[in-house]
Amino acid sequence: MPWLTQLADVARKTGFPVTEVGGWKTRGHGPQPSVQGVVCHHTAGWGDRHVVVNGRPGLDGPLSQFWLEHTGRIWVVAAGRCWHNAPSTSPHHMNSTSIGIEAENDGRTPWPQVQLDSYYALCAELCKEFGLPASRVLGHKEVNVQKVDPHSLSMSDFRANVATLIKTPGTRTAIKQQEDDVPEVISLGAGEDQDVPAGGELAVRWRTEYVDDPNGHSADGVAVLASASRWCIVDGLVKVRGLRPGQEVDIAWSRYSRDGKKFADDAWRLTAHADASGRVEESVGGQFALNTQNQLRLRVINPNEDVATAVVEKASMAKISMFRS
Repeated sequence: MPWLTQLADVARKTGFPVTEVGGWKTRGHGPQPSVQGVVCHHTAGWGDRHVVVNGRPGLDGPLSQFWLEHTGRIWVVAAGRCWHNAPSTSPHHMNSTSIGIEAENDGRTPWPQVQLDSYYALCAELCKEFGLPASRVLGHKEVNVQKVDPHSLSMSDFRANVATLIKTPGTRTAIKQQEDDVPEVISLGAGEDQDVPAGGELAVRWRTEYVDDPNGHSADGVAVLASASRWCIVDGLVKVRGLRPGQEVDIAWSRYSRDGKKFADDAWRLTAHADASGRVEESVGGQFALNTQNQLRLRVINPNEDVATAVVEKASMAKISMFRS
């Protein structure tokens, strides 16, 4: 079988957003010998597309043909063979005989319905493309005795949803969202460059509103506010310049008291390193609770005393989806 350069077109048939990772059509450990099955995984982390593309210590990437973001966006990673399931207990689900889908999840957090809908739809379209029955869609935990992914999902129910979509494309009978599952969405942009002092920090000020329904960010532009107890799925893109190569900055979604006077905790935090040109471009995603007792800020912390100023660029943005908890 040649390189699977039709995968992006197959993914688009789902109706969910699709992004092609640069170089995917020639990425792989050689061409894919055959497609006899689909293996469903979770990544055991967040914001880990780069791991699926490039691999990790001891295992070279690509690690699957697809990375499925928690938002439901499908990222096409590779057209060739990937190291996603070995040893396999099924001859139809080896690296050389199957397609892998790595879904973004830490292995504990409940699955967003939009991500599950995208998962079902992608599996259904792959089955149709390669002439497979829904029974050939298996969880990693079903074909590798050392694995537990995808966590908490009944794969028999999963396959039933896939089978429904194969027979009736576009149907939502088995996987319909309840109205209470529709999130409130806040989508904001930095709008202008903002300085982070040496040895200091910045709470990003949102000066551009793309979506704010309902009105959920404060008049000063810094804080995101929930109208009741909410489960938040956040996705941010932060760009920083002015660092020296290799220097660190921390990026955190932080909870404060409702009035903003008292720091509570970092609900989600990561450390990023500047590239050779002194720049950082980092996706910062996570899931956590927010309620009427607190507010949420996106902070950039610059621990480098020898850099006068780092700059968070105006292109930085964030999307916060708030689900009723």
